[in-house]
Amino acid sequence: MNRHTKFSGIQPRDHFWVEIYHLMNSIVQPRPIAWISSISPKGIVNLAPFSYFNICSMNPPIISNSIFFNRDGSEKDTLKNIKATKKYVVGAVSFKAAEKANISSAPFDSDVNEFKEAKVNAIDRSPGEPPFISESPVQLVCELNQTLPLGKGAGVGTLVLGNVTEIFLSNELKDYEWQKGIPPEVMNNVGRMGGDFYAKTTDVFQLARATVNK
Repeated sequence: MNRHTKFSGIQPRDHFWVEIYHLMNSIVQPRPIAWISSISPKGIVNLAPFSYFNICSMNPPIISNSIFFNRDGSEKDTLKNIKATKKYVVGAVSFKAAEKANISSAPFDSDVNEFKEAKVNAIDRSPGEPPFISESPVQLVCELNQTLPLGKGAGVGTLVLGNVTEIFLSNELKDYEWQKGIPPEVMNNVGRMGGDFYAKTTDVFQLARATVNK
């Protein structure tokens, strides 16, 4: 293993934020991807992937994701919808669905249905409820816990915390003991890397959790 003993410092305040964006994305990787289904108060559905996503609490389960402002400083439709309705659904992005998820990330106008543009099958629920994502074997039904604005303008994120109120698993997963977790090779998720790169999560290894003898 290489030993790193000499380092050069970079001060983010001295550089254009996009340069730091590319650097940070290449350091904090791979990142899980939340494929978020939301709906506007007018009933317009939206689908978009976000790679600043993680679990931040478990009892009860709460997930986090950060949604950046658009480059023109406006709020993304996903954030608008979540703030307005307090409801959203998070799906997983598998290798087979990666291209469709990427298409759904395009900056479509607010009245455009990304499900249709990306040829993703929406599973309708009750009126006013965000649809499930057929291309995802899992659906996390979320209620907004809180949003934490970190500023305004391009390059600024809003931290979104959501309570996971229900978890739906595809019947294709019924033979697995979900209480012990779904095997990674079954989920076949992809991770977001820097630039235009993604990672497959099929090359895995195991390490037993470290313990301390007392």
